[in-house]
Amino acid sequence: MAAITGHLAFSSVFCSSPKFRNSSCSSPSRARFSCSTSKSHGDRMAFMDFPYVSSSHRDLMVDLVSTVETRLDSFLNPCSLPPDVQSYQNETGTAHAALHLRSGVQSSPIDFMLGSWLHCKLPSGGALNITSLSAYLNSSTDAPNFLVELIQSSPTSMVLILDLPPRVDIVLDPDYLKTFYEDTQLDQHRQHLDTQR
Repeated sequence: MAAITGHLAFSSVFCSSPKFRNSSCSSPSRARFSCSTSKSHGDRMAFMDFPYVSSSHRDLMVDLVSTVETRLDSFLNPCSLPPDVQSYQNETGTAHAALHLRSGVQSSPIDFMLGSWLHCKLPSGGALNITSLSAYLNSSTDAPNFLVELIQSSPTSMVLILDLPPRVDIVLDPDYLKTFYEDTQLDQHRQHLDTQR
């Protein structure tokens, strides 16, 4: 739920930029994945497998990535990473990771979208799991970038990072603050997250 709320926050900001209006800001449907994102190949685990996290964590990330990729699909090139970059592990098998990268098409204001997961066994026992999705815009727009990351180092500990970093100095540009943070009612999304704790 938190990540879907994060997507809604990003969608509000993303669609408020004049560059994105009347584009792909309609109701979401399931994404068409272009890399090896939806199934494992041999002993390689795909990005959308999220194999080391709980089912609720996995479902949350799959919903977030699917929704964002569907909304932005016309702005993005297919993922073209080689298989050994899409999924990899260290020599001892104690760390596994997957990467999903889609660059923006030439006319797109998106520079690239990056998704990843990391699983690393800890020397003290247990494991560190990090799942993340971010979108970075190019210089054709000054709309904020987007980052959502879930970090779990134990079954009872979860850190959510949800960030829309401004790309101008908002102290010197109050119109930017109003357009992308106040008019989009981002604080309502933050309050919703607070009630879910």
